[in-house]
Amino acid sequence: MIKALVIDIDGVIVGEKIGYNTPYPHPDVISRLAAIKNSGIPVVLCTAKPHYSITPIIESAKLTNPHITFAGGIVIDPLQNKIVESHPIPSSLAQRVLSACIAGNFYMELYTRDAYYVLKHQESKLTEVHTHILQQPPILVDSLEEIAENQEIFKILPIVPDESGIQKVTEVLAPFLGSIETTWSIHPIANPHQFCNIAPKNVSKRQATLNVLSHLGIDAKDTLSVGDSTSDWKFMELCGYVATLENGQQPLKELVNNKDNAGFIGGHVDTNGFLTIVDHFTVPPPPPPKTS
Repeated sequence: MIKALVIDIDGVIVGEKIGYNTPYPHPDVISRLAAIKNSGIPVVLCTAKPHYSITPIIESAKLTNPHITFAGGIVIDPLQNKIVESHPIPSSLAQRVLSACIAGNFYMELYTRDAYYVLKHQESKLTEVHTHILQQPPILVDSLEEIAENQEIFKILPIVPDESGIQKVTEVLAPFLGSIETTWSIHPIANPHQFCNIAPKNVSKRQATLNVLSHLGIDAKDTLSVGDSTSDWKFMELCGYVATLENGQQPLKELVNNKDNAGFIGGHVDTNGFLTIVDHFTVPPPPPPKTS
């Protein structure tokens, strides 16, 4: 029996149809999330996004439980105004990683708890696209190093135009791999850009999923997890039930298929494929049609 959901957002319940399922999920998906929560099953949103970008989803579906943001950097229940966990990057480490990424000439975003920063000279079409994704514009600054020196940093985000840039980021970050966690992600309306989420060592969606389920008193074997990128498997594999969508990356689809009856591939995010997943697992059964 499924007792909790842990779900990624972009590519799972948010797609690329502006005004239909982006920047927020389609109303039918919101209604189903609310129905699942009302049935007594917690719905944990698990994302690399900051909390302010997902709070409207949480408010609309009344998802009163902890949610994983900044890829585990902050676990928060916005409706209760409660931070469950907070894991900033140590200041000296943040400054060194940031300096290396800037020297690598990547497009950079730097995240404090409630804001994010972009260098003035890097403002571009990508800035506009990511503003739509996050539903909050960046603060444009002359120096990211000054921000890292004076404020708590929860995420460093180099962004490259496509998969060919991943290797260069990996090489630049190699000296820090004993101190940081990196997770690559994508977004339907920002393709083919690749986002490298940098967090402190041992801070990840995987560890946060374990922590949140423990906080809720729910066993991972009784949990359904849903993601769309291969990196999501790090938290999904903990769970007894797993699913992805038609638009999910092929290696993830293969991993999901290997779970046999406990795995399922739903429809495309842009046809609200998440609903086919929860229908398949009857979490909970959809409400009966209204009668006149």
